[in-house]
Formats: sequence, structure tokens, C-alpha cells
Amino acid sequence: MLAAQIHYSSAQAWSDLAQIAPIVAVTVALLVAVLVDLMLPRPQRGPVVAVISATGLVAALAIAAYRLVNGYGGPAYYRFVTGDAFALFFEMLFALVGVLTVIVGSSYVRRRDLDEAEFHVLILAAIVGMMSLAAATSLVTVFLGLELLSIALYVACGYNKRELPSQESAAKYLIIGGFASAFVLYGMALVYGATGSTVLADITTRVTSDSTGDPLLLLGILLMGVGFAFKVSAAPFHMWTPDVYQGAPLPVTAFMSVATKAAAFAMILRVFGYGLVHLATEWQVLLAFVAAASMIVGNLMAIVQSSLKRMLAYSGVAQAGYILVGVIAGGRAGVAAVLFYLFGYVFMNFGAFAVVSTQALLEGDGDRYEDLNGLGHRNPTLGVLMSVFMLSLAGFPPMVGFFGKVFLFAAGISAGWTWLVVLAVLTSVVSVYYYFRVLFHVWSPLPEAPVRTAFRPVRGPVTVVLLTAIFAVALGPLSGYLLQVGMTGAGPLLSGR
Repeated sequence: MLAAQIHYSSAQAWSDLAQIAPIVAVTVALLVAVLVDLMLPRPQRGPVVAVISATGLVAALAIAAYRLVNGYGGPAYYRFVTGDAFALFFEMLFALVGVLTVIVGSSYVRRRDLDEAEFHVLILAAIVGMMSLAAATSLVTVFLGLELLSIALYVACGYNKRELPSQESAAKYLIIGGFASAFVLYGMALVYGATGSTVLADITTRVTSDSTGDPLLLLGILLMGVGFAFKVSAAPFHMWTPDVYQGAPLPVTAFMSVATKAAAFAMILRVFGYGLVHLATEWQVLLAFVAAASMIVGNLMAIVQSSLKRMLAYSGVAQAGYILVGVIAGGRAGVAAVLFYLFGYVFMNFGAFAVVSTQALLEGDGDRYEDLNGLGHRNPTLGVLMSVFMLSLAGFPPMVGFFGKVFLFAAGISAGWTWLVVLAVLTSVVSVYYYFRVLFHVWSPLPEAPVRTAFRPVRGPVTVVLLTAIFAVALGPLSGYLLQVGMTGAGPLLSGR
């Protein structure tokens, strides 16, 4: 009887497909890459799959950018996904990170003597999940996107089958990621039980400020908040992050540090900032505690690390705390500041990992502080660019990191979260120590720690380093324009209020 009432015409099918065109482009590239990997001889697979992956990602980036500028879409597939400006913004971000990962990853896997084709397939699968997550407007599609990206990354973390740390990284991520997904799913089930719908637009209309006494809703928010905190590497649910980052192959770590974090924040903004906006008081308290803990724990633990991967992992925990300030502030200014910072964070953090990847050789990643000794003397260009990334992450003007923090903190003060902003500023001062510690090693070679090997420039990673550094600097003076793009992306989350 129900099937007889559903009419889904071919015109609607094409219209719905057009709404998710960037996702379709990456999915097609993924399927073609899998077939090519099966059909071509082994020596030819890697380069061909890399080209296919880059082509699909560039196509997705172009489609998303064109639609964001020339008019975006709306709900599709019975309001389970959307092609709105918020989704398009993140689809652009994920496609851009994907292209950078393909460039860095192709060089890395060859130097480490790993299979290349499967690496690109896993990255494409993760990006499809991330894009689906950003476009999801139902709790069902949110969870499907979350699991697709998670499963691909579980495998990618253990991609280096010859090294025990890589296998350990995958095992830890799988176990803890499974727990996080269970928290999210159970929370979603409770929200569905309280509202009778999984569609976020319906949840928004059915949940009002009078629903604060509903125990199902409150427990659902708590459980989803815990799961979301796991996914963004926020304290006190960050324990997996340094171990997974250190054990995973460098391009996977770089990819996760920016793309996974951005996807998780897209999920938080869509579910909490739109679907449960009328219960903002409840989830803001939870996220404020998480943000404060992240800024304190992340910055203090980063100080004592001896590995750049682990330091950047704890730095990412602290950065999650700063971004949560914008999420808690909400409104157009808060959401736009979050989108601005996430976009700038791609260039700051991925660029730093790209510099580290130039040190990778067959015997290891070269991610200790001592491995950077004399980098500025061996290759002044890379030394200067690494300095740019560290200064931007620390929030020095005129880098994009400075303007990103200004926008986040201004939104927090405007929303009345002054104490949280004061804590963010104080912990940002602490972060200067461990970012400058990197620069000390880059520019001051120590006699007792000789240079590990003569520097040999690698075209792919060096190209990525140059591009990301240019954007990390250029987006500072252009911050007004990028913030306007962020406000455009924030629009769909505010339209239902």
C-alpha cells in the first residue's frame, strides 16, 4: 500500500542526482579506480589511479565552486540530503584536501615502497563519506556518511602492513571509533524516539524550548555530544588521536588531521546548530566543557612531545577547542567563523605535514624534532615555509590563523562566552612555545644531533608545501572575502530558525 503511494519520476531522479553532483563525481572516480586497479598490470596501476583520483576530485571541486557561485540547490531524496551552500562549501574543502593528499601520497608511497593504487581508492572512499556527511539532512544519512569515512580510514591507518605501529594505529582507531559510532547511533535513536523523525527539518519544528525536560532528548544530546567529541579529537575523548596519528602513514595522518576534523564539525553544525537549535542551552554547556578541556589538555600535552606527529595531534586537540568556541557562539558570525577557520586550517596543518613528508625515506617517516635539524640551512625555502605554517598555527598576523582566531573569539564574546574566549587566548599563548620549538630545530642544527641524511627535494610534496604556504599567507589579507563565503555557507543552517 505504501509503495503504491510513492511516485519517483525520472525527472526527479535526475534533479536529485544533480543536487549531489560533486559526490557523484568522486564516486565515479572511485569506481573507475577500482576497475583500473583490477585490470592493469601492477607497475601501471598506481600512476593511472592517481590521475583518475585527481581528475575526479578536481571535477568535484569545480562543480561545487560553480554551484556555490552561480546558485545552489536544495533538498533531494525526500529531504535525506541537500545541495545547499553549506554542503557545497564542505564539498569544495574535501575535494581540495583530496587533491593535496593524492599529490603528497603518490610520492610518499613510492619512497616507502608501498602499493599506490589502493591508497588512492581508500582516500576517495573516505571523501565520498565526508561529502555525504556534509550534505546529510537526516540522522540516517549522517550516520551512513560517518561510517563510510570511518571504515575507509580504519583501513588506511593500517596501510603500511610491514610496520607494527601502523597496524596498532588501525586497531586502536577501529576499536575506539566503533565505541564513538555506538554513542552517536544510540543518541540518534533516542532523538528519533522523542521526535518521531530522523529528518533534521522535522526535528527542528518538533523540538521547542519547552522540550528541555524531555529525558530522551537530553540523553540523546549527551550521547551524540560524546560521539561527536571523539570524532573531532576533543578532550577528554582525544586519547586515540596521538597514537593513531603517530602510527598511520604520513599522508593519512595529514588527511585525517584536517578532513576528518572538518567533516565532524560539519556534522556537529548540521545536527546541533540546525536540528537541535532550540535546545542550544543544553548542548552549549556540554560543548563549552569539551572546548575548555581541549584547549588546556591539548596545549599542555603538546609541550612535552618528541614526535612532530604527536605534537601536531595534540595541537589538533587544542585547535578543536578553539573551533568549538565558534560552534557554541552560533549565529551567522559564529558559523561563518568556523567555516573560515576550517578552510584556513587545511593549508596551515596540511602544509606542516607536507614538509615533514619530505623527510620520509624507506626506513621511516622522519617525524622526530631532530629530523628537522638544519632544514632551513639544507633547504632555505622549506625552512621559510615551515616557519609560515608554525606562525599561522600559533596565530601570528598577517597569517590566516590570526584572522581565523579573531573571528572565532569575536563571535564568542558577542554571544556572551567571554570566559571561554579568555581561556582560549591564554592557551594560545602557551602554544607559541611548542610551535617555536619546531622553528628552533629548523633553523638551529645541533652538533650532538647530526643531520639524518642529505636533503633531496621531492617534487610532489614540495609543490603542495608551496601552494599551501601561499594560501596560508594570502588568505590573511583576503580574509574578508573568505569570511563572506563562510557566511554564504552558514545561511542554510540559519534559514530554519
